[in-house]
This record gives sequence, C-alpha cells and structure tokens, in this order.
Amino acid sequence: MSYTIPDEPRPSPWNHLVVRPNAPLLASMLCGAWLAWPWFVVNAIAMGSPTRRKEIAMCIAGVLGTVVLGVLALALWGPETPPWLIQLALLGIATWKLGMAYAVSKVQSRTFEVYVYYGGAVRAAHYVLVAGMYFRSLLLGAIDDPLIIIIIAGGV
Repeated sequence: MSYTIPDEPRPSPWNHLVVRPNAPLLASMLCGAWLAWPWFVVNAIAMGSPTRRKEIAMCIAGVLGTVVLGVLALALWGPETPPWLIQLALLGIATWKLGMAYAVSKVQSRTFEVYVYYGGAVRAAHYVLVAGMYFRSLLLGAIDDPLIIIIIAGGV
C-alpha cells in the first residue's frame, strides 16, 4: 500500500494544456460561459483533478441553469413587460453564470495549487482569451435566436 494525498493530481496526457483556474473565470467575464465552462472541464481533465467529476457536474449545472433561466426570461418577455423586469432577469442570468464560474474556479484552485507545488507546467491563457473575445462578437453577430444569445451573452 502506498501513501497518496487525496488532492494529489493524477498524471494526464493533456498536462501541457493546464492553465490557472482564474483564466477560465476571466474568460467567463470577457468572452462568456460558452468558453469558460468547457475550458474548466478541459483544465480539470488536463490537471488530473481528483474533483473533476464535481467540476464537470458544476459546469453542466451552470449550462442547465442558464437554459432554465433563459426560458423563464423569454416567458416574461411581452409587449406589456416593463423594461426593468427584463433587465433584472438578464442580471440574474449573468449573476448565475458568473457565480457558477467562480464556484468552479474555487474548487479547481485547490488541486491547481497542489499541481503547481509538485512541478506541474502552467501555460499562459492570453491567446485563448483574445481569440474568445473575437469569436464572441462573431457568434453574437451571426445568431438571431434570443435563447442562444442569452446563453452566449446573458447580459454579460
């Protein structure tokens, strides 16, 4: 029987893709959750995170919660709906998405610190962030469906 640390990351063939957990969090703020949540999943797998199932479940919950909140916001939408109510609904969606991204970032940070302590390589994320901001504008310009726009932009 060998000694193992519960939070110790497992070796992964994707180790070269690991970034700091605050990079996907920043992507959530600058680009949208469409980039952040998949990035959190890839980062968890690349790090060999022992909590990756929890992190993946949190990302799935973030997507499903955004869809539910988006459908509710669109149900409120009508000619007699006051604009402040729609703005409040969009604020709620943005808060949900950023809150979930922050929660995943906090869970992933514990494993990341152990990963770095044992000499794990960390990559810069600025190229992905710049590309994400560019593609976000392309996506929002090409899509007409309000639910998809809420999921991608969501008031952020």
